[in-house]
Amino acid sequence: MASIASMLGIAGKNPSRTWQRYETGEREPPITIIAKLEMISDGSVNSASWMQVRQAFQSRQKAPQ
Repeated sequence: MASIASMLGIAGKNPSRTWQRYETGEREPPITIIAKLEMISDGSVNSASWMQVRQAFQSRQKAPQ
């Protein structure tokens, strides 16, 4: 995870954890990160796919346990 975080320019106290939060939908990445990821992945990852991840995360959070 550290390598992808570094490749995307994610900085801060714990870039790997930040990336993990983006990846699971816990947090929404800045559009600049999504744009870099779309470029790196040749378009297989895009803003629509990130929205799907985010919506799935929010649905899991609202579901009764």
